Amino acid sequence: MRTIVLTGATGGLGQVLARKIIQEKCGNLICIYRNEDKFRSLFSDLLSGMHSHKTGPDDDYALLEDSILALPGKEVALILNAFSILPLKSVGEYSVQEMDEMINGNIRQNIVLLNRVTGLCRRKHLELKIINLDSGASGFPLRGWGNYCASKAYINSFLSVTALENPDFKVVSFDPGVMDTDMQRQIRETDKKVFDQVDTFISYKERGLLSDPSAVAEQLIERYVSHWKAAGMREKYRP
Repeated sequence: MRTIVLTGATGGLGQVLARKIIQEKCGNLICIYRNEDKFRSLFSDLLSGMHSHKTGPDDDYALLEDSILALPGKEVALILNAFSILPLKSVGEYSVQEMDEMINGNIRQNIVLLNRVTGLCRRKHLELKIINLDSGASGFPLRGWGNYCASKAYINSFLSVTALENPDFKVVSFDPGVMDTDMQRQIRETDKKVFDQVDTFISYKERGLLSDPSAVAEQLIERYVSHWKAAGMREKYRP
């Protein structure tokens, strides 16, 4: 039996992943979340089938170690899915508070968690799979997306070092492509003065080009959680 640690379970792809992992009995699921009310509302019917960890800005995830060790099995799958694209602003217009919040939410919390789980698995001789939700924005600058582009690039660089230092662990950054989620809605509602490609993203929705999160979740679980079919460190969703 494996333990699956999932971040970002209360939105978009994360919510679909959590449900599929439980329904398909892929392993013991630990959902990491920030908003208690939202988490309990979304998963009221599944709470008895999952474990959870409420996180905060300064969480060092020490308590998560105990939760992982309390579950049976020698394999851990860590799915890094907690990223926010907001605020969408041009460089020079962020407040210091906004910058602190985006760095903490998109970068600090992900690498603190990654560091904690990697260290635990190394010490306890557990098998580890790390699946990071990637984006083309990690290597391609987009106006108004400074926060998102930088955070995705940071995590990919950190993961590359993690893989280099831990050749026995399995690491992949999986780009799910453009999905029909709340994040896409937020992008479509952005002022064109901030993001000059809004019309392109609106057309994705109008032309039915957005991927179904359920299909993406199914592929991620099959390729990386239930089995390991990664051919490299950077992979994309294949419809």
